[in-house]
Amino acid sequence: MSNLVKMVNNIIESRKNTSEVEQASTNSLDSSLNYQFMYKQLESAVEEIIIQYPNDPIVNELKAKLVNNLKPILELLQNNNDFNQ
Repeated sequence: MSNLVKMVNNIIESRKNTSEVEQASTNSLDSSLNYQFMYKQLESAVEEIIIQYPNDPIVNELKAKLVNNLKPILELLQNNNDFNQ
């Protein structure tokens, strides 16, 4: 099993426990990174660019790469949905 699939499994398990994303810390002494918050910021920026420039060749290439890279995860999610129904 690839590391990416393991990470998705961990995210799926953690989402069972909570459905909210934590907010960014304002504590200057807190040096830990909030990866979930950082991911949401990245996700938001990518979505905005894809929506703003839907026919741009770079956006089309990005979409193709994302689908190709996420195939194992999409298949895993599809299998989980089939199992749960």
